[in-house]
Order: sequence, then structure tokens, then C-alpha cells
Amino acid sequence: MLDFFSNGKLGHRLGVFLDVDGVLNTEADWKRPFTLNPACLRAFRAALDLAGERFDEVTVVLMSTWRKGWNPTYQPPHLRELCETLPIEGITPDAPGVLPRGKRGKEVRYYYHRHAMDAVVVVDDDRSLYTTMDRMRLTTFFTDAATGFTELDTERFLDAVKKAAKKNKKS
Repeated sequence: MLDFFSNGKLGHRLGVFLDVDGVLNTEADWKRPFTLNPACLRAFRAALDLAGERFDEVTVVLMSTWRKGWNPTYQPPHLRELCETLPIEGITPDAPGVLPRGKRGKEVRYYYHRHAMDAVVVVDDDRSLYTTMDRMRLTTFFTDAATGFTELDTERFLDAVKKAAKKNKKS
């Protein structure tokens, strides 16, 4: 992890596209809909803070089904806690008429092509929502839904952030 902190800034703005179920909670938590797992949330927030040491700004964009009901002026209870903990910038648009396979990748690309970001990392637990091409073009980080995001995921996440910044500099 020391390598992540050397060599100064990676860019001005990092965009993290976030799924919630299987990332900020675990399969065991799914018995109660719209539940955040405190340990997963804490670990993810800490990883974002570390990434923020190499970027001027880190923003989170919800691409999860949790985005349903999003309203910038009033948040339903399940989103309020999330927005109080993470720097949520907004949500990806729903891509109607798209088959489930590849849907998320299309939504992510639509969003980040319209917002200035120096690096983009997609954080999800479900690979099936992305085409092979999406996984090659986007920097994706997948968690294990059984555990959600853990402290052990931090180093892999920071590697993904670094990869995303390098990928953008080559473009």
C-alpha cells in the first residue's frame, strides 16, 4: 500500500460508481431490505479517504437499485444514512430497453462521459451486469457478496484506483 501514497497526485477528480447490496452490506443482511452493514460502510469509507489523499476530490455515484427514490432535496431513510456517510454526487440514469447483461456498464459510461472525472472505478459484486468489453474498458472492482467490502479489500481497491488513473492518462 505504500506504493499508492508515493509519487503525488493521481488526478483532480475520482469518480466511484457504487453498487450497495453486496458491497456495503452482505448476503446475510439482505433479510432486511435497505440495510447497511456498519463494518462494510466503515471499511469502504476508510478506503475512499485513502484514495482522497491522491485526488483533490472523490465523489460517489450510485448505480445501485438503491438509487430508486433518489431526490436531491429529500432522501428516504435508507438513503439518508448513506448520504451522511459518503460523498454521494448523484445517480446513474436508468437505461431502459437494455438487457440486464451490460446494463450497468452502459449507465456508467453515460454518466461519466457527461461529467469531468480524471479516473473512474466501478465497485460492484455482480460481474454479470457488465459485458466483457465493459470489464476491459472500465476499471472494475468486485467484492464478494458474502462479506461485502472489508478492510482486506482496501489494498485491491487502491490498486484499482491507481489503474484507473493510469488508464485515463493514456487516453
